[in-house]
Amino acid sequence: MVIVMQYKVYHAKQPTFGFGKQPAFSECEHVATVETDELGKTFVLTNHIEDAWQKNPEVIWAKQEARSTSVGDIVEDGNGKRFRCESIGWSEITRK
Repeated sequence: MVIVMQYKVYHAKQPTFGFGKQPAFSECEHVATVETDELGKTFVLTNHIEDAWQKNPEVIWAKQEARSTSVGDIVEDGNGKRFRCESIGWSEITRK
């Protein structure tokens, strides 16, 4: 049985794309909620690959005009855990 979870995607308002200081959660804005069974799929589903990611059926966009998810952006899972997009994979962010 595949368990689908909702992941909230937050893009940095002033992205650094992995260069310089990473933005805090408060410096990000909610751009979409993605329904999928895996955190890693949120990256693919919120990137302009073959078409605008807002057209993906798994995506409920909160902001129609949004760039692709990139290094430094944050995803929050249905349990409230937050993860930062890294150049390879994700790192969990501890809440303060």
